[in-house]
Amino acid sequence: MQATEFTIDDCWNRIGVWRSGAEKCPELDNVDHCRNCQVFSKTARKLLRTKPPEDYRNEWTQIIATEKKREEGNAKSAFIFRAGNEWLALPAHMIQEVVNMGPIHSIPNMNRKTLRGLVNIHGRLQICVSIGRVLGIEKRLQNDAEPDPDYSAGERLVVVLQENHLVAFPVSEVKGVVRYNSEMLKDLPVTISGSKALYTAGILHLEGKDIGLLKDKPLFNALTKDIE
Repeated sequence: MQATEFTIDDCWNRIGVWRSGAEKCPELDNVDHCRNCQVFSKTARKLLRTKPPEDYRNEWTQIIATEKKREEGNAKSAFIFRAGNEWLALPAHMIQEVVNMGPIHSIPNMNRKTLRGLVNIHGRLQICVSIGRVLGIEKRLQNDAEPDPDYSAGERLVVVLQENHLVAFPVSEVKGVVRYNSEMLKDLPVTISGSKALYTAGILHLEGKDIGLLKDKPLFNALTKDIE
């Protein structure tokens, strides 16, 4: 294929969210994702205005027409976050949105283990529950290690959907969505017991972290049992 009419500096692959090295763009903390960056947007507009190479259409016709082989193990998606000192993951299809942390309003005469109260999300009141209380996770102390700079630091509210029910729960940090396959999921260590063992399907080891992949339906039932 012939080269385009201008040189592309794919900084998003070098120092952005798709980087493989340690160097990180200083603007990433401000924009959260490369798709929100002006450099990324301007490059996309230039590409759209650039005439494609002569064999571009033929090449993509061949690519699309080629039968795709199904990968063994069928890769899945997981949403990774931190609660207290624990890195956890849920099936990505459950996640509706992630919003900034706001005040949690208590419900009068309501004293239940998992129910935290109500939160305002886009002008609508939403039930807020505690995933840490279900799993028996201790709160992270202020003098603990600093958050990983490659992760989105700061508390967030994660809104999940299961069986047509929406609930929100606060988390300490958000990683986002990653892909994994069944071979990457390891059995739980014998040292894990109690609620963590009950609601954890296995351990994913990603980027130097052991991440507990949670069982979506049993966990959701536990989170919502106090609001039925």
